[in-house]
Amino acid sequence: MLRSLPPLTLALMLAPVLAGLAGTLGPAFGYLPALGGEGLSLEPWRRLLDAPGLWGSLWLSLFTGLLSTILSLLLVVAFCAAWQGSRPFRWFQRLLSPLLSVPHVTVAFGLAFLLAPGGWLLRLTSPWLTGMERPPDYLFPQDGWGLALVLGLVIKEAPFLFLMVLAALGQADAERARTAARALGYGPMTAWVKAVFPRIYPQIRLPILAVLAFGLSVVDMALVLGPTRPPTLAVQLLSWFGDSELTLRFQAAAGAVLQLLLVVAAILLWLGLERLGWRSASDGFGSLGADGGGMTRRSGSSPSSLRGCCVPPFCSALLPW
Repeated sequence: MLRSLPPLTLALMLAPVLAGLAGTLGPAFGYLPALGGEGLSLEPWRRLLDAPGLWGSLWLSLFTGLLSTILSLLLVVAFCAAWQGSRPFRWFQRLLSPLLSVPHVTVAFGLAFLLAPGGWLLRLTSPWLTGMERPPDYLFPQDGWGLALVLGLVIKEAPFLFLMVLAALGQADAERARTAARALGYGPMTAWVKAVFPRIYPQIRLPILAVLAFGLSVVDMALVLGPTRPPTLAVQLLSWFGDSELTLRFQAAAGAVLQLLLVVAAILLWLGLERLGWRSASDGFGSLGADGGGMTRRSGSSPSSLRGCCVPPFCSALLPW
């Protein structure tokens, strides 16, 4: 009886996902009898590819999703490398719960009210500090590059990644590895990035990919902070699905499949960057190895602490510190 529980649990979890996927793939290829789609067709894809602004939406989604994930990870790694074990580090640990409990859309509205041209920040500092009598001429939120959306995503996702790093640090013997690296003459941040980060990265890889997938498909924050001409792909799909013209459901379903392919492609790109990072780990990035629990500094050799572990190459930006 107990042996059948895991497969049954897996089936119960996957059944709604598979049903939703089937309900999307059918209209994406023209099959939806309720709206007159009686046979398979590529017409929804033709309409999708001809939709104005589609490629701009795709690029914007990929840009904001990747950039927000990279910045969130770099911010967390830099903070942990510089402050682990310090009083500010412990203070931020206590702030995690309230930060994580704030809804994404609340952060988005807060940023919009705070940093808009006529927002609270400029109202509090003008004219006595800034000298400005009128709001400055800049676009925030909904700037064309999606930087406001990136900022909102970083503010929300960095605490989540920090929580994941905290969980991984307890299993990586981080303090001992960092102390040994410092004894070899590395700076505090370089020691953490070389000796600790490669040990915890395999444990936080899935949370990072989850953050990446969320950034590529977020809707609520993109509605408030993201551009509108064109919007991100997820926002455009929401508009098509909610349109009164029901035939757009076919095009929207094809777009939903395209959104899935975009997320898969971005994850594969991230994993490819990890493989590229392994080359860096063979020389400059990871010249610090561990043998028998001790640390040795070696030149031109692959560190045993990094074997089987690939890390994104952009993390090497923290090495000079």
